[in-house]
Amino acid sequence: MAINEFQVESHISSKQLNNQSVSLIVPRLTRDKIHNSMYYKVNLSNESLRGNTMVELLKVIVGTLGTSRGQDGHLHMVVLGGVEFKCILMKLIEIRPNFEQLNFLLNVKNANNFNSKYIIALILVYARLQYYYLNDKNNNDNDEDNLIKLFKVQLYKYSQQYFKLKSFPLQKDCFAHSYNQELCIIHVDELVDWLVTQDHIWGMPLGKCQWNKIYDSDEESSSSESESEDESDTGSES
Repeated sequence: MAINEFQVESHISSKQLNNQSVSLIVPRLTRDKIHNSMYYKVNLSNESLRGNTMVELLKVIVGTLGTSRGQDGHLHMVVLGGVEFKCILMKLIEIRPNFEQLNFLLNVKNANNFNSKYIIALILVYARLQYYYLNDKNNNDNDEDNLIKLFKVQLYKYSQQYFKLKSFPLQKDCFAHSYNQELCIIHVDELVDWLVTQDHIWGMPLGKCQWNKIYDSDEESSSSESESEDESDTGSES
């Protein structure tokens, strides 16, 4: 019998969604790399946060993703899909913020040295990754219905916007040894389109989702418009 056959993971959140630990949404190998990274150990471990709460994590989110310059005046190198981003995403998954906290982060206003665009990207990715299983056609409880409405509205909203973000290529994993870590510039609508149409992002699986079909309303409206035009043409010919 192998020595590690029954090895127990030490970094599994006690919080649950969809009848399993929230941590299990991220593959084991990726979780291990995140928890072993220096950034996670220094900034996001239970000891370093001084309280495993959303209030404490918010300080890290704002300090890392929300401000373009630190107190020393140096630019922060914020990159979607990078090690720091994945570490914060993992901690967000482990803490599992509630509806009010997610809604707050999606509606933070920009001011002076603060810009919320990377925080918005973080929450959009988190929502698609963590809550893929929600079904807007079933009778959910009020909390789940509120989450579905929030996520659908925000996905559609940012599918119509075009601000730029520095990112690892969406199909690449920053932890892959074979990857030479070339960065790219993407627009937020490209990120949304990827979350809506693809089954993975930065090496992490995106479960099959029903509430992310934000383009259906566009297709329905365009088809109804074409039908009305056909009817008007028929009427004019008669």
